[in-house]
Amino acid sequence: MTEQEFSLPQSATRPVGDTELASLVSQAKLATLGMLLAGVAHEINTPLGAINSNHDVLRRAMSKLQDILADEVVDEDELEEVRRIVRALDAILRVNDIAVERMATLVGSLRSFGRLDRAPIDWADLHEGIDSTLAILGHETRAVTVERRFGVLPPVRCHPDQLNQVWMNLILNAAQAMPDGGALTIETEHHDDRVRLVFGDEGCGIPAAAQAQIFEGGFTTKQRRIGMGLGLLISRRIVEHHRGIIAVESEPGSGSRFTVTLPVSGP
Repeated sequence: MTEQEFSLPQSATRPVGDTELASLVSQAKLATLGMLLAGVAHEINTPLGAINSNHDVLRRAMSKLQDILADEVVDEDELEEVRRIVRALDAILRVNDIAVERMATLVGSLRSFGRLDRAPIDWADLHEGIDSTLAILGHETRAVTVERRFGVLPPVRCHPDQLNQVWMNLILNAAQAMPDGGALTIETEHHDDRVRLVFGDEGCGIPAAAQAQIFEGGFTTKQRRIGMGLGLLISRRIVEHHRGIIAVESEPGSGSRFTVTLPVSGP
């Protein structure tokens, strides 16, 4: 990677008001809220269903143990039954541990994604934000193989919730470009006072004539107008607000690569 490729030309950025940007981000979040809630509900429902089913088994096992111990005498046959029940309980508790951990991880990802416990501008781990976004979009990326090629990044001064919105838009676009499966590759690297993040997919690609328009409001190549064509416009505004640049390379039939370059020092 050369110094020139990591440069942030002044002409690529323009001031964006905090109020304007906050309004755009709010529009994007409202547009994707239903999709996210459906996905999160699905992700939580599976482990919750396991816990609910196991709860009934635990109740019946405890009732059986109480019956065995009711006369305060345990003969050899009853002792073997107690052992069997205890082994079953141990297996059930291990399953519940996994289910609880899965739900806790998802809730933690939601909390991290929104950065509810942080100031609007903070020094953030961008990898953590990407991982949280991937966890939240798990239902949307089931057909996709995610390959992380993470370099060593320093903390970046930024609006973490805003950059998470960028990662969400890019990951979701990549997944929707590969409805039959494919690889989503996320690469990150650090050079001097800048970081670079590349989101590459193996999807249908973007026609050359459309590439100049994809960062404009209302433009979309999707049959379902998810986000009302605002996703990449908002992503560009957020990146520019952070004094960065976002660019796309794409060929029809060969996938797309979106590159985000940001200064470590932030907005």
